[in-house]
Amino acid sequence: MEPDKIIEAFTQVVREQDYVFSDDAIADLPTLQKNLAAIENLTSEAIVEVISQWYKNHKSVIDAMLVEEREISKVAKTKPQSQENTLENRYRVLQEEVQKLQERKKGDEQK
Repeated sequence: MEPDKIIEAFTQVVREQDYVFSDDAIADLPTLQKNLAAIENLTSEAIVEVISQWYKNHKSVIDAMLVEEREISKVAKTKPQSQENTLENRYRVLQEEVQKLQERKKGDEQK
């Protein structure tokens, strides 16, 4: 998978498929957030490395990402010039979606 597709697929899974995150995966989200925040050189490859290190222990997340990536691949590619300055935006969106997922899951536990 291309790094940008992995980031997009993971963000979509976090945003739309929170049911694939087991209790262990949810408990492990702070590690993901900490490692994402520690990235010194913000590149797609660096973000993907952190994501992959995290999700390799969470099979249901990997499975959902593979399905999502196939869906993303079916969509027409955007023009490269429209992707300028989007890495920082994708990084911010990813961080926000992971935080929202944690909050949703915490709310579910309290019910």
